[in-house]
Amino acid sequence: MHLLNPNISFDELNILNKGLIENGELVFSAHGLEKALTAGEGVGSGMTDLDTLAGGRAISVENIDTDLKVTAENKSQLVIYNMLRKKPVYAVLDQWMDLSDHGTSTQHGHSFGKWRSETAFPKVSDVTLSRNVDATKFIRDMRDLSQVMEVTKTYAEKHQIINTAAAVTVLEGVELATIFGNSAMMPTQFDGLYTQILAAYNAGFTDAIVDCRATGSQSYSKGGDITEDKLDIGAERILNNYGIATHMLMPTKVKSDLNKILPVSRRVNLPGAQQAGARDLLLGQPAAGYYSDFAYSGWGAGADPHFKFAPSIDTFYPSGESAGATAPTADFPNTDDAPAEPTGVTGATASDSSSKFGAGDAGDYYYKVSSVDADGQSLGTATGAAITVAAGEKITLTVTCNDATITGLRIYRSALGATSAADCRWIADVAIDDATGTTDIVDLNLILPGTSTSMLISNAPETDAIDYRQLMPFVRMELAFGLNSIVGWPYLYMLYLYLRIQKLRNSRVGGTYHVMFTNMRWSESEFDPTV
Repeated sequence: MHLLNPNISFDELNILNKGLIENGELVFSAHGLEKALTAGEGVGSGMTDLDTLAGGRAISVENIDTDLKVTAENKSQLVIYNMLRKKPVYAVLDQWMDLSDHGTSTQHGHSFGKWRSETAFPKVSDVTLSRNVDATKFIRDMRDLSQVMEVTKTYAEKHQIINTAAAVTVLEGVELATIFGNSAMMPTQFDGLYTQILAAYNAGFTDAIVDCRATGSQSYSKGGDITEDKLDIGAERILNNYGIATHMLMPTKVKSDLNKILPVSRRVNLPGAQQAGARDLLLGQPAAGYYSDFAYSGWGAGADPHFKFAPSIDTFYPSGESAGATAPTADFPNTDDAPAEPTGVTGATASDSSSKFGAGDAGDYYYKVSSVDADGQSLGTATGAAITVAAGEKITLTVTCNDATITGLRIYRSALGATSAADCRWIADVAIDDATGTTDIVDLNLILPGTSTSMLISNAPETDAIDYRQLMPFVRMELAFGLNSIVGWPYLYMLYLYLRIQKLRNSRVGGTYHVMFTNMRWSESEFDPTV
């Protein structure tokens, strides 16, 4: 048999026989042909170990699949990037006007100054306008292709390999930044939904957050469930602030719990063309969204108002159950690229009327803090001892650093009552005050360790409330041969954009177009706040 032609003739096999080598010498016997056809067949060291192939490898039938098989994430799994609209901008700085008040005088159920007699003028009204400005950010990746690889025939096309890898790397960076991007911690990054909604909350727009934590004396500073009433509360808040809920962005763990808690009676077999036959009806009926009187109704003719669930893979998120939620124990990606870890972390407590440490949260906590710059993240530095906090108090961490490249800090906290800092989970990203001095960080217990966050957004086209503003679409540029000190070609991959949430804060009514569900604890979490 022949690799490319299984129907090879006997005469052709004889020709092959004359060219076989055994023990370094040409042989012409049938024994040589038999060896060539049978030796080393099957899967074993003889197929892959070069030391066993003296005298040549057996002729055997192989299947070489030239299609690229990607076991990492792919572009279709970048749910948020694929969902949001992309609109062009034509300069690095992007400016727009915000009309936050039409000049209405409605209050306490009446429109004052407008109802008049037959000949009277109304009061003059003023429109409230403000100018906003934001900046495009630049995400890039670079890949090298050696000249030897360029001329080598590979199983999969080499340009497809590097193009796919670079595209997913860049778009995954955009996806992560869309949720957790923080320009204060990393100035080269745009601000994501989490950062912008949290900033609105801290500025007094308290409707921006729906807190799901457990409460009471037995709360143990742990998260709670995302329930139906909270879903309705989120959609109702958006509607009252002149938005409309369309999509709920969530980690897969949150979606898993939603499938469990939404009553089976709500998962009905839809009438009409969408109705499944008895033989097609599947168990489980996963919930694709949530019906609410306060949600979007523009999905099509006859559609009831609802918002859709948009779960995304959260492997690299800093919150919840993802690997990125745990304080790092080594520099990432390596010691050379990561900044130096903080040299010390201490803590103190004091009373604060804004504290969310309740009676059930009082007790001992450990913290870890790691430093961040544009190229990496350090391992975490722990507090030397537990910090004891009482109800109504805040914890102020003083972090000392000695590396001028540090731009931000990531804060991790242990479970209540932990005996060490071995398991600390993410609670905050903050800017650094002094990269070669001290930075004070206040923990009011707003975000609980080991819990997840979800966003309910107003993404209807007619609201024009959120989108990507794109200066340049994703492009590949071939650079000069040998530029990276290799005999080959470097390729630069680039995407210039930022997330513009042009409708977030409604100053007139004090609410927001988008809300964030915080402190959701996965039902199967192994992070125990009661240790």
